[in-house]
Amino acid sequence: MDSGINRFERKWVYYNNNHLSLINELIRSKLFFSFNYPKRRVNSIYFDDSINSSVIQNIEGNSKKRKVRVRWYGSPNHIINPILEIKYKKGYESKKEFLKINELNNLKFPNLINLDIISGTVNDIFRNDKIMYPMVTTNYEREYLISNNRKVRATVDYNLKSIYLKNHSQLDIVKNFSSCILELKYSTKLDNYVRESLDNITLRMSKNSKYINAIFEVPSFTS
Repeated sequence: MDSGINRFERKWVYYNNNHLSLINELIRSKLFFSFNYPKRRVNSIYFDDSINSSVIQNIEGNSKKRKVRVRWYGSPNHIINPILEIKYKKGYESKKEFLKINELNNLKFPNLINLDIISGTVNDIFRNDKIMYPMVTTNYEREYLISNNRKVRATVDYNLKSIYLKNHSQLDIVKNFSSCILELKYSTKLDNYVRESLDNITLRMSKNSKYINAIFEVPSFTS
């Protein structure tokens, strides 16, 4: 498995889904953000064990957390080039491990047969660990930005949707959420510099997990 570098990830929640306003805040900040990559739709399937360890770690505020997900880009209904990500967090500091899972490539999603295939493939990888179950899937639009000195990356996520997977009778119910999520990612060595450079961003820093929100948060409407 490939490992990502240690970095800080800090998130803000913007509750009116006005992502353009959020992007303007970044452009006008002391970090002078600009667009870095074309936007794309991000799709994730989150996994947990039978006692919901990831949920419990988040709710109880454990300093050390682990999150398991399968991620791909593009259509939420067609899995293309999926990656298994294992994300470890200690406070705001995070590290990721990545593994390509070609066995899931070109699967239609979500449906019961393919959910079983996805679950079996992930558990083959974690064969010496607890059994993992697909809990929820999320998808959203993501804009990518980078600071003028190219040391700080930002993403703005909006049009968030989720489907609860554990209850198979809810596979046709799509939850829509009205908030935007700003996430800043940078080396742990730059924390003071980034904090001092954000004094003109007035958004309140807020703990946020798309996985937890998809399970517990009341959406703006359901279709």
